[in-house]
Amino acid sequence: MKKVLALLMVSGTVVLTGCGGGGNSSANGNANGSANGNADVAVPPVVVAPPPVVVAPPPPPALAAYVGTWTPACNDSFRQRLVVALKNDGSGALEISTYDETFSTADCSGPVQFTETTSEKITATPDGAGNIQLKLTADSPATDIRIDKVVSSLPAHTIQITGPAVTTVMVDGKPRWRITDGSGDTTDIPDTGIQQAVSGNGGFYLRGNELFTVMQKDGAYVLDMHYVKQ
Repeated sequence: MKKVLALLMVSGTVVLTGCGGGGNSSANGNANGSANGNADVAVPPVVVAPPPVVVAPPPPPALAAYVGTWTPACNDSFRQRLVVALKNDGSGALEISTYDETFSTADCSGPVQFTETTSEKITATPDGAGNIQLKLTADSPATDIRIDKVVSSLPAHTIQITGPAVTTVMVDGKPRWRITDGSGDTTDIPDTGIQQAVSGNGGFYLRGNELFTVMQKDGAYVLDMHYVKQ
C-alpha cells in the first residue's frame, strides 16, 4: 500500500508541474490536508472478469448412428444378431459382436438352441462417405443412396458354439461340437482352432430403424444384409 500511495503522490506532482504554477496553494493544501488528517486514499482498480469461454462440444463420430442391437428377418430357424458399439479409444471406429443364433422353431419364436460366436470383435473403421446406387430389396429398382464407408477387420480368432443343444465330444482325437435337434438327430461340427484374420471394404446405410450393410465386390458395392434395430 505504501508503494501505491507513493506512486499516486508522485504522479500528482508530475501533473501539477506540467500544468505550471500553483506551487504554493498545492503545498498549503497538502499541509492543511495533512494537518486536518485527510490523507489521500488509494482506490483499487475495478477488475472486470472476461466473459466465460463457451466451448462447443465436438460433433458425434460419423458412425455413432449405427450403435445398437440389430437383427435381420428369421431365415428358417437361423438369425444373426449384431451388437454395435463405439470403440473407447476415441478413433470413431465401431466394434461389432456377432451372434449366429439357431432356434428350435422355423420362425425363430422358440428358445435359442445354440449360438455361434467369435473370440474377437469386428472393427469397422470409418473410410469417408460416398453416393452409390443400390437395390435395397431383391424386387426393387436401384436407388441413389449415400453410405458411410468402412474398412472392416476381424483379427485371428477362434469360434465357439454354446447352448442347451450342444455337447463337446472327441472324434478321432479331435474336438467337435455335437448338436442334438428336437427329434434327437445329431450334427457334429469340428473345432478348427484359430482362424485367419480377415478384412474387407464395405459400408452402412440407415433408413429409419433399418440398417443396410453393403460390401465391395468386383469394384462395386452390393447389398450384404438388412437389419432392424431392436
